[in-house]
Amino acid sequence: MVRILDLIKIEQELILDRIFQVQPSISEDDITAVNNYMSSGSWITEHQQTQNLEEQIKNYLDRNYAVAVPNGTIAIYLSLLAAGVKENMKVVVPNLTMIATINAVLWAKAEPIIVDVDENLCMSYEKLLALDEKFDCIIFVPLNGRTGDGEKIKKWCAENNILFIEDSAHALGSSYKSHKCGSLGDLSVISFTPHKIITMGQGGMIFTNDKKMYDYLISIKTFNRSKDKSDWHEGFGLNFKITDLQSSLGLSQFSRIEHFINKKLKILNFYKENIKSEKFKLKTFKQGEVPWFFDIEATSHDEREKLKHFLEENNIETRDSYPALSSQKYLKSYSSNELKVSEEICEKLLWLPSGSNLTDSQLSYVCEKISNYK
Repeated sequence: MVRILDLIKIEQELILDRIFQVQPSISEDDITAVNNYMSSGSWITEHQQTQNLEEQIKNYLDRNYAVAVPNGTIAIYLSLLAAGVKENMKVVVPNLTMIATINAVLWAKAEPIIVDVDENLCMSYEKLLALDEKFDCIIFVPLNGRTGDGEKIKKWCAENNILFIEDSAHALGSSYKSHKCGSLGDLSVISFTPHKIITMGQGGMIFTNDKKMYDYLISIKTFNRSKDKSDWHEGFGLNFKITDLQSSLGLSQFSRIEHFINKKLKILNFYKENIKSEKFKLKTFKQGEVPWFFDIEATSHDEREKLKHFLEENNIETRDSYPALSSQKYLKSYSSNELKVSEEICEKLLWLPSGSNLTDSQLSYVCEKISNYK
């Protein structure tokens, strides 16, 4: 009897505290790092802290060059420019991705070509090769930390003189068979928004091994100054710098990257072991892949909506998968290809609570509610 009452008490306490789909995980060390920086007399803008962050992450990914920018969208856009993508050039993107991927292509005045995904929820190699039209560049997205046929597509691009950009916004910490995500592209990008594996509020970073591309990125993000603190300019440039204030948080967060990876894998195993349902299937990950979000697949759109509302009634926040790009009204003209897999599965996917600060009690509560849902 005592045990049952204890369980009821735990459940009541949990219901009082909403379980969010994701929250940033900010530690006392993070707060101390930012406070120490603010007390240092620094000028706050981009300088040594940002250089340190670029150096640490590029070394982690075994890249030659890293360039910090204000966010992941800008990172994709500048990568396209650095790769030489110009007006009317064609860029292939997967139908399941965050809207920034295709919007960056439009921003660069290129023409997107939308291609379907496979069972890994990443760009389909077979559908890519089946495209009738010629194209200049591919943006591969290791969606939610899954790697799909990324290495296979990269190899094909190299053999066919196609630019390969890797949008690894979700995938810092994940690995393909032979490469870390963020190390595969001619240019690769990551993001630091609050729900990414490490955060500094906003921010993005571009990686490349090409010195010419790197020099272009530095020029375009710093007004193309002839030298630091000069008001003479070598040509057109803008301001895409970040701040050392952000980077002080980023450095502290990055020092715990292995902790965040291990916590994500622990949550995945917890869900795998404790969600028992015939209506909902927890999506799997391969060895080396680190989940960004944890997704379950319902038998239908209606079943997903019913579960979502049921969990909401029990103070558990979830989030729908990205809608297919082809379902966005303003993108209809770029959706002429066969896109059945992505258009169907996005209607059935639900992202569960996925934050690195979830407790075992919270995870148990989520699993119990899903498993007992009728």
